[in-house]
Amino acid sequence: MPKTFRQWVLAKPLEGPLQPDHFALREISLPEPAAGQALVRILLANIHSATRKRMAAGGTKVGATDQTNFACAVVVKSRDPVFREGDVIHCQAGWQEYQLVSSAETAIGYPPVSEIVKAANGTNSPLLYAFRPALVKMWSPSILMDVLGTSGLTAYFGLRECGPLMPRDQVAVAGTSGSVGSIAAQLAKIAGSRVIGFAGGADRCRWVVDTLGIDGCIDYTADDLDAELQSRFPQGIDFFSDGVGGRVGEAALKRLNTNGRMFSYGSAASLYGESPATGAPPPSIRRMMGISEEVEEILRRRNIKAEAWMVTDFFRERLKAEDDLSRLMFAGRLKPVANLVEGFEMLPEAIAGLYRAGRSGKLQVQFGTL
Repeated sequence: MPKTFRQWVLAKPLEGPLQPDHFALREISLPEPAAGQALVRILLANIHSATRKRMAAGGTKVGATDQTNFACAVVVKSRDPVFREGDVIHCQAGWQEYQLVSSAETAIGYPPVSEIVKAANGTNSPLLYAFRPALVKMWSPSILMDVLGTSGLTAYFGLRECGPLMPRDQVAVAGTSGSVGSIAAQLAKIAGSRVIGFAGGADRCRWVVDTLGIDGCIDYTADDLDAELQSRFPQGIDFFSDGVGGRVGEAALKRLNTNGRMFSYGSAASLYGESPATGAPPPSIRRMMGISEEVEEILRRRNIKAEAWMVTDFFRERLKAEDDLSRLMFAGRLKPVANLVEGFEMLPEAIAGLYRAGRSGKLQVQFGTL
């Protein structure tokens, strides 16, 4: 075991575009786990699109690391009754090589877990649990944290709760090259529906169709997006999966049929703009996902079922979702799509690049291997 480990911290206030020099590297002493704690080595961290917003809004303080990342880690020392040395776990972690975790702690930014989730995880956090050994043997940390992580589970439960999808359904999926959208589009196609995605530019649209095997893709940078939607959906949209909001969400909503369904899980348009919004948080999860009062009125008038929730609300069924998604991957029907960057030292460039370059799938930074 090393005596120290590396950690990235926010070096200065975020003013202007996010750059690698907004991060600073420091070396700190490796802690010993106290009673009820486990020391884990971080293998891989998922980088969320809201990372820059947390920096700008002061959620990540200067001189501190962002502790809200979802990470795959291996337990190296344990004084926690839930975790054993060698367990591969899902946890929240900072931009660092090692982390202390505890099954007694609650999740950062999430409400307390239900008793059934607590029983399934063995912890007080919906985001802290050991992966089953069979899954660890079958799949890499990248897949564990993407298709079998919050991205895959968001797509899985979103389509189920707004479903069932039928072969006759006309499905539009925004953010199709993103982490959740790429999985949602494939699951909708597996259900037999006609699926049209959205991407920026002809090359990205071609990639979406060729990689995901869906029926088509709309270039959301087109001058007349309404006309393009009319052409692709002459009979309207039955199901809309929206993780983007903004111009794409507004245009798709116009084509959403009466008695249609809409699943909203994010507002990427506001997160990837030149300046992320830093005001007070929206008053509800529906507002957070971009469902405004005006949109609510349209939904009521056209009897559209609209769902917006946090995926952890459904973690009582996480094990079944993992099994179903794993079977689809094993059968070759569901393709993992991730943007994997290797090397702890690459983290600043990877995060800064998230906001200035097109990417596919979930951005992940791999720190080490099992």
